[in-house]
Amino acid sequence: MDFLNLYPFLASMLIGALIGAERQRRFEEDHFKGVAGLRTFTLIALLGTLSATLADLYGQSFMMVAFAGFVVLLGVGYASSSRILMRMDFTAMVAATVTYILGILCYSEENILLAAALAILTTAILATKKITHGYVEAISETELLDTLKMGIMALVIYPLLPNETLDPFDVINPRQIWLMVILVSLISFSGYILIKMLGTRRGLSATGLLGGLVSSTVVTTTMATEVKANRDMLPSAVFATAIASCTMFPRVLFITAVVNRDLFLPLLIPMMSMTLAGMGLAYMVFRKEKCVVKPMELKDPFRLVPALTFGAFFAAILFTAKIANMYFGDAGTYAASIISGLADVDAITLSLSTLAKRSLGSDIAVLGITLATMTNTMVKLLIAYFMGTREFGGLIARIFIPMIIVGLLATFV
Repeated sequence: MDFLNLYPFLASMLIGALIGAERQRRFEEDHFKGVAGLRTFTLIALLGTLSATLADLYGQSFMMVAFAGFVVLLGVGYASSSRILMRMDFTAMVAATVTYILGILCYSEENILLAAALAILTTAILATKKITHGYVEAISETELLDTLKMGIMALVIYPLLPNETLDPFDVINPRQIWLMVILVSLISFSGYILIKMLGTRRGLSATGLLGGLVSSTVVTTTMATEVKANRDMLPSAVFATAIASCTMFPRVLFITAVVNRDLFLPLLIPMMSMTLAGMGLAYMVFRKEKCVVKPMELKDPFRLVPALTFGAFFAAILFTAKIANMYFGDAGTYAASIISGLADVDAITLSLSTLAKRSLGSDIAVLGITLATMTNTMVKLLIAYFMGTREFGGLIARIFIPMIIVGLLATFV
């Protein structure tokens, strides 16, 4: 007998053993008797492969009968055991059905790798019961609704939008604009979830880094308020603000890499130069005084109205940058970048990255994005001065101003 004939059966048995081992381990951890463990799941996967083999010989109707018979057998077995054990393990029933279907997939050599990958994912889902249950219990109703909003934006609204420009300047593409809204919302929402999972007390680096994913301006405003109320917060507030602001530059690089890869390398040097300069200066200021860790509360970053507002703002910046470039040349694009940077960096980054794929020069887009990040950094410096204390603003200036100078040198040199 050729070994290749046994390969699908061996593969299905290994898949069943993988899932069965997790089920067996669950019995030991939870200290209860289960219906199906390592051996049973191995045989279930083998049964699926045997059913597919016989269906190939006797017709597809045999598969339908075999699957129906398996479901009946499974239901009767778990129903009988529930009376004895006084509990119904519905998850195990579903896992057994999935294992049977994975065994069927193993009959086709083209689908063995798919079956193995699905088996690993299935086992991962089963093995992370405590972790996933803990996360679900910690999720608030607002966070659940926000997750649903993200799903509606990405999977319902996006495919329905037209994928063509609707204006005479060939700029406004509804689907493309909505994709940018999804991208920025996802970045902010992911940062919020990370903060909820890790907490801000695990270190100022995590606070500034994760807070910067949500909004470096929010972090600056929060830290300025804290410093005004508590002078002991000064070193930690300066460090968290600087780290959050430095996070903005890698975020710009990420957005650029997604939208227009051609701009990534030209932007890499100025963005990373400002990042490293800011982090180095922040550490030098921070190590001179004692660290005081202060929890930072951030509001839910994802709300529908701000997301729609960003979409309108992005479209306006996209249109403005195009018109400015048409009538005023490069100077118009730079002016639009500076004005946009007063309020938001993501919108002008997305706009110029998009235009650089069609009508705008790459060097102009790179300089415009860099100017926007510098303008936004200056805005946060003003927030530190006027909403915090002079001392706080002075320390932030010692970080932000050299950081901007380094960015200018990296851009022009």
